[in-house]
Amino acid sequence: MSTFLSLSKTFFILCYLISSYGCFRNHYIDPKYEKEIRNFRKNRIKFLKSEKGYLNIVGLYWLKEGENSFGSGKNNDIHFPKEFPKDFGTVTRLKKGFSFTFKENVTLNNNKIITSATVDGDNQSNFFSYGPFQWLIIKSSDNYAIRMRNLESEILKENLNLRFYQIDEKWKIIGKFIKYEDHKTHIITNVRDHTYKEKIPGIINFSMHGDSFSFEPKYTKDGMQVMFTDQTTGSETFSGGRFLLLEYPDENQEIILDFNKALNFPCAVNNYTTCPIPPKSNHINLAISAGEKIYIREK
Repeated sequence: MSTFLSLSKTFFILCYLISSYGCFRNHYIDPKYEKEIRNFRKNRIKFLKSEKGYLNIVGLYWLKEGENSFGSGKNNDIHFPKEFPKDFGTVTRLKKGFSFTFKENVTLNNNKIITSATVDGDNQSNFFSYGPFQWLIIKSSDNYAIRMRNLESEILKENLNLRFYQIDEKWKIIGKFIKYEDHKTHIITNVRDHTYKEKIPGIINFSMHGDSFSFEPKYTKDGMQVMFTDQTTGSETFSGGRFLLLEYPDENQEIILDFNKALNFPCAVNNYTTCPIPPKSNHINLAISAGEKIYIREK
């Protein structure tokens, strides 16, 4: 008996030491798939820290009709970061576009030194630079704002503590896309209480644990996207819901739903964003314990 207890004790000690290699794993993960998901997560962090990511956004300034003065001074309509001159310039909302004037040189689109420019408010291809800062006009419903980035923001130097559920292939599900004869339209509200119309091309049906579920996606440039909430929302996952990027359905209208790739909206990592709120029709009465969890910033 003592020999048995000794061997059992040794076994559990060994399991504890090498548990990361699978002693206590309760399911098998295909190494190729595990590598795919880990690379997906690495690319997620890489994007968030990139120039076009969401971590470097340091300001969101809503524009009124007519002229808006900006700079670091308190008397301006818009208060830019302290690194800017007190009176830096103005932006005027025109019938079509926005007219900027600056009291110091700025760079337009990384290639032209200017002190004035008119840009289209519906096209985010034009941006301005001053030192490490970049800004452009964004549109939210019928509202316009300046989105400011600091490409040298201190948060970019921090460890990005993204947390994910354990990788589990059971959450890679085959769904069935059913196209609507006529596109439906959802009225989407974002976190700024702005509303806009979203065309819905169809519905995706899928099963999990013997139960049937469905949600409605939208088309993107490269496929589809579905934004959703579930029973983990607000407790284990971001309170504003998550989204999933999908490839187009195949010839049989089957579509892969890989919830291990479910991601938080930008609002989870930065307050200067304009995230949509998932429609109630896309609430899944199921705890989807896969993908990205609540973001907790390390301090």
